Amino acid sequence: MIKSPVPAGFPQTNERAARTRGFSMVEMMISMAVLLVLTGAVFEQIIAMQRKSASQEARVDTSQQAREFVDQMVRDLHMSGYPKASMYSVAPDNTNPLVAAGVVSVSPTQIILEGDINSDGSVESVNVSYVPNSPSNPNCPCIRRSATPKVAASPLAQPLSLIYTQTDHVIPPGTGPGQSGADLFAFYKVDGTQIDVSDNPNITSDPARISAIASVKINVSLLRNEIGAGAGETARTDLSATARLDQ
Repeated sequence: MIKSPVPAGFPQTNERAARTRGFSMVEMMISMAVLLVLTGAVFEQIIAMQRKSASQEARVDTSQQAREFVDQMVRDLHMSGYPKASMYSVAPDNTNPLVAAGVVSVSPTQIILEGDINSDGSVESVNVSYVPNSPSNPNCPCIRRSATPKVAASPLAQPLSLIYTQTDHVIPPGTGPGQSGADLFAFYKVDGTQIDVSDNPNITSDPARISAIASVKINVSLLRNEIGAGAGETARTDLSATARLDQ
């Protein structure tokens, strides 16, 4: 049989076959390996960016909690003692619901005060205290603030509201090991001398010391685990403010 000649310009049969054959298994495996490495690197960067974003959100949330607590305390302290008994023509005693006794009881981790904190003409009893632990709340140590309308009774006998706001993830206040390095509340006289309140004085046990309080310094420190970070990585937020009493 006579073979037909290959038209000019067309590759020979062996050359054509070499050009049209597919990838070998080894070439495919190498290509897939390179693709997996590149994809892994891309996803690693995406995960790192997500972790960083989550960490920044946690820091902002913690800072906002601290700021809200400090701002609220400053407002409460500025309004404590208003309205005073001296504002009435016949001065009532401090058991009258219309009169704010001001600062009622203090300690390094708690303060009770009375005042028209909402500027609505009603006196409220405000109780702010550090809670070291709570079986019902894993976010403690925390700080809880409650406010309830004053009733006709001694400022030390006012009911404690079951409704409160809470600041979570608080580092235990104090200067000992494992503590924040400062008391939650520090109290000062007009001349700047700090007042010792370690024995928890109140308007009944030591009215002179309570009336000597001219300003209060609030120190709050929060510690929160970094979301998405490695084990043991935390973010700490410290915030302080000083409020002068007008009473």
